[in-house]
Amino acid sequence: MQPVIQEGVKRGFRIIPIVEKEVKQLIRDPKTVLMVLAMPVLITIMFGYGYGGKEVGQFPITVVNLDHGEGSYKFIDDLKNSRMFKIEAIYNTRGEGFASVYRGEVYSSVVIPPTFTEDLMMGRVTRIEVIYDASNPQMAKIIMQAVGVVTQLYQEWAAERFGTFAIKPVFYTVYGPSVSKVENFMPGVMAMILQMVPTSLISVSVCRERERGTFEQFIMTPITVFDVIMGKLVAYFGATISDAALTLVTAMLLFDVRLRGSFFDMVVVSTVFLLTSLSMGLFISVFSKNQLQAYQASIFSFILATLFSGFLYPVDVLSPFAQTVAGLIPMYYFIEAFRAVSLKGWTLDMVTYELAVMMLFTVAFLAMAMKFLKLEVG
Repeated sequence: MQPVIQEGVKRGFRIIPIVEKEVKQLIRDPKTVLMVLAMPVLITIMFGYGYGGKEVGQFPITVVNLDHGEGSYKFIDDLKNSRMFKIEAIYNTRGEGFASVYRGEVYSSVVIPPTFTEDLMMGRVTRIEVIYDASNPQMAKIIMQAVGVVTQLYQEWAAERFGTFAIKPVFYTVYGPSVSKVENFMPGVMAMILQMVPTSLISVSVCRERERGTFEQFIMTPITVFDVIMGKLVAYFGATISDAALTLVTAMLLFDVRLRGSFFDMVVVSTVFLLTSLSMGLFISVFSKNQLQAYQASIFSFILATLFSGFLYPVDVLSPFAQTVAGLIPMYYFIEAFRAVSLKGWTLDMVTYELAVMMLFTVAFLAMAMKFLKLEVG
């Protein structure tokens, strides 16, 4: 036992110099220390403001009031006062309510039938129709439960005032009867693959060349910053685009994922986002002193994107702060576009806004990378 303890003590003394060396190396790089200490604090603060505000939890819906009686207005007031719903508009036809869900403006439309107030006063059984977006099962389930709660409370009030009364919720789906769990998570999975891997790979690659001094070899050649940036972009695009294709094919073959949109359209959306991710990696590399800083910045951008892109929770239901942050995150636009194409069957012309924003991000990142990248060390 004694020899084992002695050997352990000797190993401990041998490790101490290594620990001291690594700590000194970190301290010599204030930017890395700042990132290590500030990153968790900043993420926690942003998470708290984004997910902990009083505004969080209101689901955007529309209401179709075909009754226009006292009973229908009371039900609409109960939807508002429940604080679970944000009524974006009140329509007079089912078609308008259906269209608001189909266009992705809201997650659901509640339809009040023409004889609602009359049935209420006569004590007859009536119904409330709920048209919901089936492409997002998580949100659909929450909204159906919330409508059920409001309906139950309204029914108790009506029963006390008018006697026997019953409301039967009837649900209608948009974009197909059902979406499997794997299909629901595919936009998020694709987003993670197309951001995390390309961004970190290309940012670390540029920093590695800077550390080794290989950029200095370009000074005596006709190669420009533009050539370096575009060369990196093309090389890593070819190396990482296969990830997206393999993910889609694997999901389709092994898990029977049904893609409602055009495969070509999904490839176009994925390609645009991949270029954005690679451009972001180049932008990160320009302002990173070494590979560790580049990797940390890539991780930080990925965590922010995961929190505020709609992957974990729909952005529409989060606080205004979270919605503002989401507008600055390319992954948010990709998930919106890819979900619309793959699960709703939309075409490219229906997601032109998201594609245009991602392309603007790409141009901006590339422009800044070209402006600030130096081919010499120092």
